[in-house]
Amino acid sequence: MDAPPTPRQSLVRKEGLCALACLALLGLSAALYPLAPVGGGQPSGQASAPWVFLGFQQLLRWLPAWLGGLLLPGLALALLAALPWLEGRPGPAVPAYGRPSALALAAWLVLAVWAGLTAWGLLC
Repeated sequence: MDAPPTPRQSLVRKEGLCALACLALLGLSAALYPLAPVGGGQPSGQASAPWVFLGFQQLLRWLPAWLGGLLLPGLALALLAALPWLEGRPGPAVPAYGRPSALALAAWLVLAVWAGLTAWGLLC
């Protein structure tokens, strides 16, 4: 005599099945994707990273390795990871659509700068 599942339990089951299906599809595509040789047409003096890492590559071209490769990306990721706790909103309530906080604007600035660096790396 099990009770019928609550809407939350039903939603968690659906999301879990969807996550497993996406994971299976991603694993299948990773296994079947043909890998090409890296840097076949690049001159030997200039390495080019895949587009995902172009932001890092641009930072490392301009700044020392400890600053552009460790400190700045680490601080940006720490800000994005700590944002839910720094906001100070109680519980999982739906936020009111009002004026964004300074922390939310800082997070959007981090994402915009990263996207700009990636776009600049693609175009240059």
